[in-house]
Order: sequence, then structure tokens, then C-alpha cells
Amino acid sequence: MIIIRAKYLISTPERCIENGAVAVEGAKIYRVGLWGELEALPGIEKIIDLGNAVIMPGLINTHTHLDLTNLHNRIKPTSNFTHWVFQVIGARMRWKDEDYVSSIEKGAKLSIEAGVTTVADISNTGHAFSVLKKSPLRKVVYKEIIGLKPEQAADIMKKLKEEIPQIKTDELLSVGLSPHAPYSVSRELYQAACGFAGESRLPVCTHLAETLDEVEFLTKGTGIFPAFLRQIRALPDAWKPPETTPIRYLNEMGVINNRTLLIHCNYVSDEEVAIIQSSGANVAFCPGSHRFFGHTNHPVRRYLDAGINVAIGTDSLASNDSLSVLDELKYLSANHTLSPQTLISMATVNGAKAIGFESKVGQLREGFEADICGVGLPEHHANARTMSENGDIYQRLFSQASKNVFTMVAGVVCYNAAI
Repeated sequence: MIIIRAKYLISTPERCIENGAVAVEGAKIYRVGLWGELEALPGIEKIIDLGNAVIMPGLINTHTHLDLTNLHNRIKPTSNFTHWVFQVIGARMRWKDEDYVSSIEKGAKLSIEAGVTTVADISNTGHAFSVLKKSPLRKVVYKEIIGLKPEQAADIMKKLKEEIPQIKTDELLSVGLSPHAPYSVSRELYQAACGFAGESRLPVCTHLAETLDEVEFLTKGTGIFPAFLRQIRALPDAWKPPETTPIRYLNEMGVINNRTLLIHCNYVSDEEVAIIQSSGANVAFCPGSHRFFGHTNHPVRRYLDAGINVAIGTDSLASNDSLSVLDELKYLSANHTLSPQTLISMATVNGAKAIGFESKVGQLREGFEADICGVGLPEHHANARTMSENGDIYQRLFSQASKNVFTMVAGVVCYNAAI
């Protein structure tokens, strides 16, 4: 049995205690509580003392593209989404298999060092399945599906149904499907892919309502998307817009349900918030990427007020400076009026629910998987005495000076800054 102790422990978003500890036996959490209660447990083989730190549930990144990690600082920020896509295509034009492999490996390493224990990764090339299988991270790898021409759908699905059963899953690797977006996937392919996912009990995620250009393309068939899609020979000759918004479009197809993870959802009406709420779908909010593209006023507050499950994603390093969910929380803490408990929920229990893992991760709870991180805190503020103790903990947790110092996944220590 391993005991991890620290000055503070946050077992759930609502519960923060001083001088806390977690007992880990094998891959599971055996006991959570005060150090004074756990130190007398029989069979303790090792004690890891993190000192002035907060022990927390491992952070969950519900949206990333780890195969783009090596594009960090190589893509210029832009409000023109198609210009960003061209930059990415151009930067990867000469990549070989080993470039994708090294990119994914680096992304996994950065995630672990940041206290992320679970990632929901999109695999465009297929490399992520084999590369991440070797990583100690817990992961859902979503196979990306692209094809706007209706006549392509049958062939794409035939190949997909052959490939998916060949992927060797395990306790730490799950598989999902990701029809890319309404501007890159036909109605026929969306419905076939989501139907197959339902039959196979595979989770689904899709990029949705990310840009105003996407909304214009679907409602009117105008804007920057038609020329871009013609340029890459992806637009069907007879294509006509569905004349509705992205969220209404997918809802009318019948592909949004409580197992669907909707990525971004930056531009929505109140009616569309109600559609998401009634469907039971989840939303992945990517604050850093949102900032990179110059989007403003993400409707995160409206989603939360409507009771929608909102989780945190970093997106990729092609549109962000960090794969750290903690960094995303710091940004939100400084720029949004969200309580510390809400922020922690979005990075833990909400993330677990968004990918269907709520019964095993996202909380420090007896019987749950021992997915744990430890965040080192800066010293008390000079005016700490004027604040409540817990208020001071959260202020230090979300300060720029805090840093992850410890990561454990399924009872295995993956990162310890002290070693």
C-alpha cells in the first residue's frame, strides 16, 4: 500500500481538507481522509509526502490532438479558421510516420507532467492508437472521420468497420469515433457513423459551432468555407446548405444524445442551449484555443446555468500554448466569474462524465481508480489571515506560481518532480 499525503486534499469539488492523505492499493484508491486516520493503516509500504501541495483527482483533458504537438509556435494566431487549416496542412506536408509518433509521445509526456491523467484524443492519422497504448495515460482515442461527399460514406464506413475491431483496447485505452464537423462530414456519413457507434457502444465526439464562418456556411452556403472546400476538392458539385445552424442540423439528424461530446460550441442561441440540454449531450470548452482564434464571450455560463455538463479541453499546441488543464483553470479563474468548485468540477467530475468514465475517475473516492495529481502551492499571501482558509487555498491553487508536482495513473507513479 502507498500513502500520498500533502498539506491539503480536494477529494471532490466540494470537499477540501487540511493535512489529507490517500491510500492506494494496486490500481485503486483504498482510503481517503486525514493523515492522522490513514497513518495507522496496516501494510503501508511507502509514504509519498508532497508537502505544501494539494492532492486532487487527476485532471481530465476532454479534447486534444496530440499528433499536432510539434506544431507549437509554428502556426500564427488568426481569426480566419481556413487560413489556420492551410498553415497546419503546409507545416505537416513533409512529415513522416516518425514525426507523428514523436509529436504524440511529446504530447503525452507534457500532459502527464501537467497533472493530466486522462486524455480524449482525436486521431487523424491512426498513429495515436499504437503510440498511446504504450503511454501510462488513461485515454479515449477517437478515430477521426472525414468525408463531405455523400457517395463516399459507404466506402468510409466499410473501412471503418474493418479497422475498429483490429484496435487492441485495454484498461487504459478506449476507442471512440469522431465525425469531424458539419462542414467536413455529410449527413449520410454522420448518421452511419453515429449509428455504428451506438450499435458498438462507442463514444462519439464532434467539433460543432466553432466559428461564425461555419454557421454562415450551413445556413446560407456562403462565406470562406465554399472556396476553401473547393480548393481542397472536398465540396460536392451539387452541395446545397441545409439552411440551418450546426446544432439544429445535427439534432435534426438524430445524432446528438447523452453519449455525444460536442467540442467548442462557441456560437449558439438560447434555443440551441435548450437543444443541448434536452439531448443530455456534453460540451468540451477549450479556453486557450478560444483565445487563440480571437473568439469572445464563450457561452460557458449559459451552459452551466442550463445544467449542461461542461468539461475542459486544451485542443492542440497548434492553437494553444499548453496541454495543461491546470493552465486552462488559471485562465478561467482570472477571466470568468466561475467559482473554484465549478472550475475543479469542469476539470474532474464533469470531464469524467463527458467521456463516460464517471464511475471510475474524477474523484478521490474509495474503489475508484488511483488517478491522482498533486499541485505544489506558492506560500501564503501576506493578507492570508483576512481570508478564509479554503479561499486562500483556491487562490494559491489558481495562481500563476502553482505547479503540478505529482501524477499517478491507476496506482502507478508517472511523474514526481521531487525525483
